[in-house]
Amino acid sequence: MVLALACWFWLGASLAAGILAVGFGAELSATAAAAGLALGPALVGFILLPRLGRPRADLALIAAWVLTASGLLALGGGASSPLVALFGVAPVLALMLRRPWAAEAGAAAVLAYAGGAGLALIVPQRDLGPLPEILAVAGLAFAAGLIASSRDGGRSVGSSAMERVAEVSHELRTPLTHILGFSEMIERQLFGEIAERYVEYAGLIRKSGAHLLGLVNDLLDLSKIEAGRYDLELEEFDVRPLVAEMVRLSADSATRKHIHLGVVTPDVALTVRADERALRRILINVVGNAIKFTPEGGRVMVSAVAADGALVIDTVDSGPGIPEAEREKLGQAYERGSGGANAEGTGLGLSLVRALAALHGGTLSFHDAPGGGALVRIALPVLI
Repeated sequence: MVLALACWFWLGASLAAGILAVGFGAELSATAAAAGLALGPALVGFILLPRLGRPRADLALIAAWVLTASGLLALGGGASSPLVALFGVAPVLALMLRRPWAAEAGAAAVLAYAGGAGLALIVPQRDLGPLPEILAVAGLAFAAGLIASSRDGGRSVGSSAMERVAEVSHELRTPLTHILGFSEMIERQLFGEIAERYVEYAGLIRKSGAHLLGLVNDLLDLSKIEAGRYDLELEEFDVRPLVAEMVRLSADSATRKHIHLGVVTPDVALTVRADERALRRILINVVGNAIKFTPEGGRVMVSAVAADGALVIDTVDSGPGIPEAEREKLGQAYERGSGGANAEGTGLGLSLVRALAALHGGTLSFHDAPGGGALVRIALPVLI
């Protein structure tokens, strides 16, 4: 019954997404093809419905989702498309069907993601309008509904959902780590020379896998925070070397875009009592975000100072800035500003930053940078 309703939901969502996209001016033939492809899992689900619960039928349904997501990714913008959210449905389906295949489904999803991203480099890109964004949101809703429906009796929907998300995220990390290691070995040609195109594809798999691993880690941490199971490990340390290290780790990304990346800290120690791992995650997300949205040749400056009894970390960029009307929603899960419509990511990074700051009793806020651009401020009452 649940899967039948889920199939009807996806069927309606796919059709509605295609109609809305055309209404917003998307190319008719390309949008029709993409919407038709999106219908695949629902149609396969209806066909297999009487046999679901048997291994082959369950496997076929999961495979239909993986292949559909890969095809849509190839048509809908490649590695940076919001359609990446659809790949998370495969391991969720495995869990919902009570199959011990979450890790295998996750690995298949990662490989399909890399394949779809590779095909996008070959397939001519067409104007699909808002179709990818609509399908991504529908996919998240579809997965959330499956997670909620599979809860055990006596537990709240929210608690069960968070546990399922954490379980899926944890299962995804191991195959992702293996894929990253193997693809790097191929890219570096450790066992002999191979054709340049294969080296390029191995690099694409590694980069795509690294991107997905970052999303998985963010999702796992967010699920722990939502479930109240993220325990801070507080220790005393000078935060200046940590800030400088996180900026250095982002230097390669900045160099590729010819962005000037700098850091400013005081001459005296900034001793804090905080969770060092959490501060690392905060910094890597805000600095990475600033580089992502800063145009080539721009500037990103990170500063850490003591102000009003708190540690204040400012990240200033010379990008398009953040409209005041969008500042309230930024930092909520899956929310991105208008400047992030074509950028890689799902909007989890700032949500994690806000949550980790809140665990320290701090805040995340957005401001206009002097001379234009955005200023992202994290204020943490952790100074000693």
